[in-house]
This record gives sequence, structure tokens and C-alpha cells, in this order.
Amino acid sequence: MRGFFADKGSVDAMLKRSDPVVYEVYSCENGGVGDLSYAVTVIKPGDVGGEFFMTKGHFHKKDVGEVYVGLEGEGVLLLQDKQGKTIKKQFGRGEVSYVPKGFAHRAVNTGKKELKFLAIYPSDSGHDYGIIERNGFKEIIRRN
Repeated sequence: MRGFFADKGSVDAMLKRSDPVVYEVYSCENGGVGDLSYAVTVIKPGDVGGEFFMTKGHFHKKDVGEVYVGLEGEGVLLLQDKQGKTIKKQFGRGEVSYVPKGFAHRAVNTGKKELKFLAIYPSDSGHDYGIIERNGFKEIIRRN
């Protein structure tokens, strides 16, 4: 996660003290074309330099959508297209959110407890984290 937070100095300072788990993913990858895979993601509460803990975020390698189902906690689903258009959706327990094709997506835990959600996506979608690590998201979700 070092390269995904905006304030590199705060990341370095945090890592000198500890190396916390920011989030965990438990996935079940199935087959290929026509199959669905799924994962449960758990984002810990916390922040680095005021920026809330989050997932890395990614684009899909194929032009496909994804569905998120909130299981516990509260947060924001951050979406961004390749031109930089950003959409923020409040996200939490019991909420279902659709990630449209062509949008990078990142979940951000804005609460005091773990944010847990189920993601369902086409098995052959692929994940591109590199473009996000290089360019980041246009919008950052910070503590007030």
C-alpha cells in the first residue's frame, strides 16, 4: 500500500512505528468466460496522514462491471473513469452498489469499525492495479 497513499512522508513515519494491515481480501476465483468470481474484503479502520484506509483500487483489464454488497461498517465507494471523472457513493451494510464498466474503483473505510463487503465480478475481468499506483485517484477521502 506504500505507493497508494498520497502523503508519502506520513506513510514512511507510520512504517517506522509499525506495519499495520490496511485490508484483507478472501477470494474465490472461478473458471473463465461466463463464470463469476467473488471476494470478501475487510478494510481496517484508520488513516495515514488523515487519508482513510482503503483498497488499492483498480481498473478491470476487460470492459466489465462489478457489484459490491455492503456487509458491515461504513465507507465510500470511489469510482473514476479514464478521463478523471470521479463519482463518490456512500457505502455500507445492506447497500448494493454497481461499478460500471470502464471505471476504476476503490473502497474507503470512513468509520470506526471494519468495513466488509462482498464483490462479484466476471472471472475473466482481470485487474490492473499498476495504473492506479502510478497515477492515483483524482479525489482523496480524508478525515475532516
